[in-house]
Amino acid sequence: MRAWFLLLPLLVPQDRKPDEEALARINECRKLAGLAPVEIDVKLSKGCQAHAKYLVRNAGHSSTKGLDAHNEDPNLPGYTPEGEKAGKSADIGFRPPPESVDSWMASLFHRVPILHPHLKKVGLGWAEGGEHGWVCVLDVTNGIAGGRQVPFVLYPADKQKDVPLKFGRELPDPIPQDKDGAGYPITVTFPEGRPVKKAEATLKDAGGKALEVWLSSPEKPADERYQRNTICVIAKDPFEPDTTYTVTITGKIGGAAWTKTWSFTTRGE
Repeated sequence: MRAWFLLLPLLVPQDRKPDEEALARINECRKLAGLAPVEIDVKLSKGCQAHAKYLVRNAGHSSTKGLDAHNEDPNLPGYTPEGEKAGKSADIGFRPPPESVDSWMASLFHRVPILHPHLKKVGLGWAEGGEHGWVCVLDVTNGIAGGRQVPFVLYPADKQKDVPLKFGRELPDPIPQDKDGAGYPITVTFPEGRPVKKAEATLKDAGGKALEVWLSSPEKPADERYQRNTICVIAKDPFEPDTTYTVTITGKIGGAAWTKTWSFTTRGE
C-alpha cells in the first residue's frame, strides 16, 4: 500500500498499550462493517518495526519523503529486507498507533485495505522520533488469506453512530481541489472480480437537502493506482455534528444493476 497521509490529533488512553489500542480500533471498525477481526502477527510486526526505525533514523533524507517513505535504500543505515517488504505493503503514518488508525479510517486509500474481507493478520510497528515525532507502520497486505466472498463492504455502516466529521488528509490526495476541509469519506468496496460501472451517488442531510460531493470509482478513479474496486463519496464540506445523513449509491456491478441507500449519524461536538 504505497500511500501516506497527515493525521488527526487524538488522546491515547493510558490503560492499554499502543498496539492493543490500535488493534482494538481496527477491529471495532471491521465489526461495524460486518467483517471478522484481525490479529497482530509477530513476524509481520518485526518488519514493520524495522521500517519504522529506518524512517526515523533517516528522517530528512530525500528518499524518505512522500510516497518514497514506502521504500528502503540499501545504502542507508538501518536498511533490512524485512523492513523494505513491510514498507511496500503498509499504511504509514506519523503519530502514535491509535491516532494513526483513526486517520487511516478517515481517508480513502488507507481505509480500504484495513477493511479487506480476507485480511486475517496485520503487522504493526512504530518508533518515536523523526520530523513528526512518531512513525507508525501497519502491514495490511501480507496477512490476507482466503475466505468467503463478501458482496460489498460499506463504511460508515448502515445506522452507524458517532461518525467523525472530517476527511483526514492523505497522499496521494483524492480531492486535491479541496481548499478548506471536506466530509468524512463514504466508501463501498466490491470484490475485485466484479467490474464497477456507471456509479452515481446522492448524499442528503437530515432535512433532505442534497449536498455537493466528490465521487470517485474504478471507472473514474481519484487515483487509478489505489482506488481498487471502491466507490467513494466525499462531501465538499465537513459534516455537521450530531446529524443523520443518508446516502444512495447506484451502479452496475458485475453487469447487474445495484443500488443501496443507508444512513449514519455523526458524533456530537
